[in-house]
Amino acid sequence: MKILHRYIFSILVKNFAIGLAMFVFLFLMVDFFDRLDNVLSENASVWLIAQYFLCKVPLMVALMLPIAVMFSTLFTFGLLSKSSEITAMRASGLTLLWLARPLVISGLLLSVLSFLLGEFVVPHAERKQKQIYNLEIRKKDKRGGYSQEDFWWRNGNSFFAVDLFNSSSKSLHNFSQFELDSDWNAVKRTDAESVEWISDDLGWSMKGVTRYHFDTQPVSVEHFEQVPLVIGEQPEDFYEFKDDPSTMSYTEIRRFIKKQRRNGISTAQYLPDMYSKLAAPLVVFLVGMIVLPFTLIPTRTGSMAQSSLAALFIAFAYFAVDSFSISMGRADLLPAPLAAWMANIVMGTVALILNLGAEAPR
Repeated sequence: MKILHRYIFSILVKNFAIGLAMFVFLFLMVDFFDRLDNVLSENASVWLIAQYFLCKVPLMVALMLPIAVMFSTLFTFGLLSKSSEITAMRASGLTLLWLARPLVISGLLLSVLSFLLGEFVVPHAERKQKQIYNLEIRKKDKRGGYSQEDFWWRNGNSFFAVDLFNSSSKSLHNFSQFELDSDWNAVKRTDAESVEWISDDLGWSMKGVTRYHFDTQPVSVEHFEQVPLVIGEQPEDFYEFKDDPSTMSYTEIRRFIKKQRRNGISTAQYLPDMYSKLAAPLVVFLVGMIVLPFTLIPTRTGSMAQSSLAALFIAFAYFAVDSFSISMGRADLLPAPLAAWMANIVMGTVALILNLGAEAPR
């Protein structure tokens, strides 16, 4: 690495670390004071509260990576421009893009880091923090906060219907299971007055069971006082019926979509989020490249105010375009891959035009 590259890279790293730490800390403080009344009212232990906020750090780091890159780019190249160091370097024949190689390399590496965080760390941390907050701090399950009415699900050729799930007692009421053959003919129906969760080892137990066998003539009926129910679902699986894409990695959401399709359930609303898991990390690189040309403004004006405002406007426009295109994709008005990559395409084009314009002689 050239001496100038090492010099610029060292300043970039320092400003990036300062920006990332500052923004993550600010967001943690905002969230802390937002949750403080709920946490204190539940008399949660200090260790439990610490676990909750520690689990929020990975998501905040992932969200703040683009902002930290924007911050470091502005202050690194902006201050170099203000002190006329960029002018001196370019006067010696060096191009802006050559000087920006440390930014390009670090931006691409941070994009990869962002993807790895979203794939392996953030989903697990998000599920854990929601579990700590809702189950261990607020105890919503014990208070019936996750109770649900009139829902069904499918597993292969079996359909399940429930009138009520009581999260406080971990029980299903007025439960029915329908089993179909390959021709979609009803083979068996099982009704139970209630289904109770016993333990992780023993699973579910049905009470007041009536079972109908439609594959015999005449239809046979059996009655049982108590029968085990063998299903893969646990009480926690009934807490949320609509999975949150933010708590799933690309691999998990792809697997989830395949499962939903096999069960005959529409997955159009999840496809933009799945492709976004691949597209979103690139914003870390693009934000730095969009901001870069505006850092030359202090060379001509002596002030960083204009460059900061212009860069902030364009950088945050990325998120506006991304939100709009993802919404269009969820509404099936845009193909899901295009909806996920639209912001990158638009802002990548803008970054290319701005940087080529910055190299043009004046």
